[in-house]
Amino acid sequence: MDIHFEFELEEQLLVVTTSGPWHSHEDSVAMCNTIREVAHRHHRDRVLWLDDTVGRPITVLESHISGEAAADAFRCLAVVYVPRYELTPELRQRLDFLETVAKNRGLRGQVCLEEEAAREWLSAVPSSYFAMCDW
Repeated sequence: MDIHFEFELEEQLLVVTTSGPWHSHEDSVAMCNTIREVAHRHHRDRVLWLDDTVGRPITVLESHISGEAAADAFRCLAVVYVPRYELTPELRQRLDFLETVAKNRGLRGQVCLEEEAAREWLSAVPSSYFAMCDW
């Protein structure tokens, strides 16, 4: 994986910026797992993920696999994904599908196109959501 990570700790929030070449759903799975590990290590239950990766468009199958991986990796976290690369209508549709798969498998998350909206959504997640988590 050639993805570069930048992590910033804010009160109650982990801000992650990813960049570099995205090659396949395997990169997505690895990114989710890395972000989860850092969030757990620093006891952050809210994650703002700003993605600047570049590469070929994600396929429908990769959207499904990545959605399942996100739901698994981010259990007990609230995550907002903000794509900062150019979104074509087809790519937006694939991200919507990924989000639906992840939410159907229990993800407390959202795709937002603006960082401000993402921060608002994360701040609105009630603390009670995390009460049953034991990580």
